[in-house]
Amino acid sequence: MPSVFSAAVRIGAILFTAAPAFAASVTMLAVSPVQAQSYGFAAGDRLPVFRYHGEDGIAHRTDEFRGRWFLFKRGADWCVPCLAERPGLDAFMRVHPEVPVVMMVAVSRASPAGADPQRQMQRDVAHQRSNGFDPHIVAVQDGRQPSQDELPAPKEIEPVPLTVVIDPNGVIAVLWTSTHRYERFYERKGIAGRREPRFGDYVEAVLLCKGAALSTVGEEARTLARSLDASCS
Repeated sequence: MPSVFSAAVRIGAILFTAAPAFAASVTMLAVSPVQAQSYGFAAGDRLPVFRYHGEDGIAHRTDEFRGRWFLFKRGADWCVPCLAERPGLDAFMRVHPEVPVVMMVAVSRASPAGADPQRQMQRDVAHQRSNGFDPHIVAVQDGRQPSQDELPAPKEIEPVPLTVVIDPNGVIAVLWTSTHRYERFYERKGIAGRREPRFGDYVEAVLLCKGAALSTVGEEARTLARSLDASCS
């Protein structure tokens, strides 16, 4: 297992439509000391506030998204389902620039002690590109690794990719691990003969179920939303 976690945030006109166009990179991410002990959280919890700095040198916080729905993602460059999910995530971000996406990415190599953050960031950019990541997703050192006990149930499912839907109050509305939640949605519901949802369709359906105002919603997502249960899952 990798010993280093990284964070990535999509920024600029593509993501932060209400903010100036920032350089598409991140150089630091942290949480307050009280919240840094664990990544463990569940639906109904308030997401820990993450802080990060862009190349513009300005500090940002995830609670800047209060009043907006957004996604918090956790993935890894060694996770095949994470890589397979990326095209669907990128497509969702293109269609829904009004929904920010904050992504934390585990990388499979350790950073040398005392490494210069800017140079480290550039190495991580090259690393991400060489592994097929969108160049707007930039990995930077974070250094904390959650244990299996700190991750959402069910424990038998690989804890990445993790998708967390955050409501305008900063509260976790829905979360799921792996791609099974949507790739086997109709199978789990006992519905035969239906094409399993894609990532973007499922996220749209969940947001619609939760009452989010989206710029556009596909017919597949509308149909899917009608099949969700009271918890929108």
